[in-house]
Amino acid sequence: MLSSALITLLPLLASLPFTLGLDNNSARSASVYQVITDRFARPSSVSSTCNASDRKYCGGTYSALIEKLDYIKGMGFDTVWISPIVENIGGTTGLGEAYHGYWTLDADKTNDNFGTADDLKSLSTALHNKGMYLMVDVVVNHVAATSGGSFTPNADYGPFSSSDNYHKFCWIENYNNQTNVEQCWLGDDQVALVDLATDTDTVKNYWNNWVKELVSNYTLDSVRIDTVKHVQKDFFPNFVSSAGVFIQGEVLNGDASYVGAYQKDAQVNPFNYPAYYPLVRGFNQTSGDLTELVEMVSTIKSNFNDPTLLGNFLNNHDNPRFESTVTDLSLIKNAHAYPFVTDGIPYGYYGSEAGFTGGEDPANREPLWSSNYDTSSTMYQYFASLNSARKAAGNASDTFYTNQMTVSPLSSSSILIAKSPLISVLSNSGSSASDASVTVQSSASGWSGNTEVIDAISCETLTTDGSGNLAVTVKGGLPRVFIASSQKGSVCSGSSTNSSSGGSSNSNSGAMRLDGRGWIVGAVGAVLGGMMLAL
Repeated sequence: MLSSALITLLPLLASLPFTLGLDNNSARSASVYQVITDRFARPSSVSSTCNASDRKYCGGTYSALIEKLDYIKGMGFDTVWISPIVENIGGTTGLGEAYHGYWTLDADKTNDNFGTADDLKSLSTALHNKGMYLMVDVVVNHVAATSGGSFTPNADYGPFSSSDNYHKFCWIENYNNQTNVEQCWLGDDQVALVDLATDTDTVKNYWNNWVKELVSNYTLDSVRIDTVKHVQKDFFPNFVSSAGVFIQGEVLNGDASYVGAYQKDAQVNPFNYPAYYPLVRGFNQTSGDLTELVEMVSTIKSNFNDPTLLGNFLNNHDNPRFESTVTDLSLIKNAHAYPFVTDGIPYGYYGSEAGFTGGEDPANREPLWSSNYDTSSTMYQYFASLNSARKAAGNASDTFYTNQMTVSPLSSSSILIAKSPLISVLSNSGSSASDASVTVQSSASGWSGNTEVIDAISCETLTTDGSGNLAVTVKGGLPRVFIASSQKGSVCSGSSTNSSSGGSSNSNSGAMRLDGRGWIVGAVGAVLGGMMLAL
């Protein structure tokens, strides 16, 4: 017989929202940490040298990643993006081994270099038990081969063992010709990325069923899609619908009108490459022009259905690390701040917190264990502060994640980013610059007179004047990220790095997460277990 307490609890359990993974709404509040599975963490039993330039497997695994989740969560990231999980071509090619996961062989099998399917399921469970999300990278545009025009598929390619599954051989030669981009092949004779015929029903149906099963089998919360611009737009709506979770896609192009069409027509939320290029140019030197970045914000607003769903980043696995050419810590901090204080979803790339300086691929794919996972480093603490400020703003305002920012120049070397209740001043004056004074007008911040605000980075408190204007000193070119003290939550309290992501001011924190799949299972299970013991 059920106890009266359990009977009382059952209606509550039935009423709990139990959504599947991240959707557009909940994804806005996510903060994503990208890892290359092979390079993030490996078992202690593996001690061989790992040189990024060798382009070889270094032993990173899902199981070892599980052991380092608190390292990621300690910076305030709540979502982990891992490398593609499918079986890749084996052996050594002219471009090394397939350690990165992007050289698909058989999409029906998993890459056992990273662990077993059960290991991947354990990673998913471990993330969910910590109130975190799992994003998996997928490649639908191509498979890989060590030959170009002479490529002939065979049974090793699993579902794509027939030549009918591929576009006829041709290298991409004209990126201004979209048909050439979509139907010809990436790569070269060392590693050809053989273009799948994603315009055929056979290939479309396979991928739609595959992604649905992928999300279900591994309880995924989000999917990142590689090489989106190389697949025709009409492929994606059904694929996105089949996935049933939030989709972020790589459209590697800086033209806002070109990239924006993928959000409008393909229903894929792109990474913000249009902002990336002026961001790098604006902060990679003290003479950088921030006007281009300010103007791009307006261009993005007019070319995207929803800029608050774009993926913002400074570093990733495809582009040289910002730190490969910039050594000024103030410039580095300002550039890294931008993705966290603007419209969209911030992405951090592993190793940025460790001060890695790798340039072009493969140099930007260093092994993180060489840093000893130092949680006391300047940039580790900096990312924790940025995530804390962003989450405090989201908790303080139901509209923070959906309201679009305004960006305006404050001086020749600084810009104001107003995304209420977060107000940021970014500068490219550099660490050697003299202190500079700027004023944040109440018309931009929304602050009233005599409002106390706190800088989430320095923890300095300031007070607006009687009109709500704030006099700000930019010290040593460092960024300032302000929020009203009454709204700061755990900012500068010393506990911010352990806070859970909240979707809005009514979000729950800790283990009882109600905004995603499975977060509440452990807590409810413990309650039910205790009750059953009492029966």
